[in-house]
Amino acid sequence: MKTLEYDVIVIGYGPVGKLVSSLLGKKGWKVGVFEKFEKSYGLPRAVKYDHEVTRAIQTIAPVEGIKKVSVKVPDNYVWSNGEGKTLLEIDWSQDGISGWPADMLFNQAALEELMDQSCKSFSTVDVRLGCQGIYLNEYADRVDALFKTKEGEVISAKAKYVIGCDGANSFVRENMEHTMTDLGFYNDFLVVDIIPKEEMKFEPMNQQICDPKRPTTKASGGPGRRRWEFMLLPGETKEEFQDEAVSWELLKPWNITPDNAILERNTVYTFKAKWVNEWRKGRLILAGDAAHLTPPFMGQGLSSGIRDANNIAWKLDHVLNGIAEDSLLDTYTDERKPHMIKLIEAAIYLGKMICTTDEEEAKKRDEAFLTGNFPPFPDFPIITDGILYKSVESGLTGQLSLQSVVKYKGETDLYDNVVGHGWMVMGWKQDLKQYLSDEQIQFLESIGAKFVTITNNAGSAEEVIDVEGNYENYFKNNNIEALVVRPDFNIFGSVSQAKELPNVIESLKSSLGLKVSAVSPI
Repeated sequence: MKTLEYDVIVIGYGPVGKLVSSLLGKKGWKVGVFEKFEKSYGLPRAVKYDHEVTRAIQTIAPVEGIKKVSVKVPDNYVWSNGEGKTLLEIDWSQDGISGWPADMLFNQAALEELMDQSCKSFSTVDVRLGCQGIYLNEYADRVDALFKTKEGEVISAKAKYVIGCDGANSFVRENMEHTMTDLGFYNDFLVVDIIPKEEMKFEPMNQQICDPKRPTTKASGGPGRRRWEFMLLPGETKEEFQDEAVSWELLKPWNITPDNAILERNTVYTFKAKWVNEWRKGRLILAGDAAHLTPPFMGQGLSSGIRDANNIAWKLDHVLNGIAEDSLLDTYTDERKPHMIKLIEAAIYLGKMICTTDEEEAKKRDEAFLTGNFPPFPDFPIITDGILYKSVESGLTGQLSLQSVVKYKGETDLYDNVVGHGWMVMGWKQDLKQYLSDEQIQFLESIGAKFVTITNNAGSAEEVIDVEGNYENYFKNNNIEALVVRPDFNIFGSVSQAKELPNVIESLKSSLGLKVSAVSPI
């Protein structure tokens, strides 16, 4: 039996698997992608992602393609009680720091088709559908794997690393030593997706109905679609709620009928809050739902998986090309798990308010909202550990970096599209190399870093022009002269005076655990 050889095997070909495979393929690594299903699911699943995720998808897909499958949230997300009174309005129409709307609504099937085209455009990415994993065995220098096709053919493959992007029932997770933390938060919801046959208007467009008689979510399902989520009450069963007649009955209050809508999907999901304690064990790595499950009340399920892919891809690239030690991969769990836990805890916090079915508790909750006495919502987390510049004044460390429209070498577009994607050493109106030693410059070049001088005036061809003034405001408002941005858009470190930049670079060298040969003179 011939054995297929790859640098990385990715098991699971959903959005997370597609992104990590594309990012590694873009770097030239041989990636074998194995998916047990013969074709994509094709029906709606996730319907919301945020600006950071849109920017990640932008690295592998054209902007126009993203705009075709996604729509900006046009107005507020409204929380109402059972009587229809507004409890809270959350502005979803803002723009995010990543150069995209803060929140986007999308159709997952269309997004996956776009990502599939990208993934298959890389000659080093080998996508094999209809291949079920049946065996994994880890060695000191590789992982051996066996897959079986629908026809019964067994395929042998090996790679330096295996990434499990294969969902909640992960085959990879079953084959690696692990423990799990389960917060015991379980709620069954009937998820109903429709395609309107005629124009429909909903006020508000996106609404959380906190009705103790049946907590319900009403939202856009992306371009040309609508979604409802109905909580199952005590005594109700998943089996009875799978009946299409139940969905149509629940949709009646909005005048949704078989005459004016197509029922695209109706299924019962059990919302869970749990995570694997170690997302990487040796040469086996988990991402997305294989590593963590969150209730959807923060809209961060798919977004978190995309962050996983964006994080592990650049670290694997550094390890595979011999720049960094294998221990760099340990920081994947260190960075992503605490971030994910905070999002899960925030989702539970919201979920407990939303899923209240006790009439008296619901009245207390409503009164708190209506009088403005409710506790503040949890802040969105940033990275707090791992590959970060830790100083007395942390500045922007761990936060997302800005992406805006720039002009570079005659081309005007979003920063990543014209300047590139990877490590960035960015300064306002000054060449930062003047502050660094030759050895530090060589180190940065060895990891593929780009030195970027941003200005608001047309200067040399190598300068990046701040078209909309957003970078000038960003540097001034944050009182910084220089910053170092990681390939996943998170800020490694920033300094208020550019002369302090050498300290940041020395910290980066230490954090990455670089091999001596990677920065030795040529």
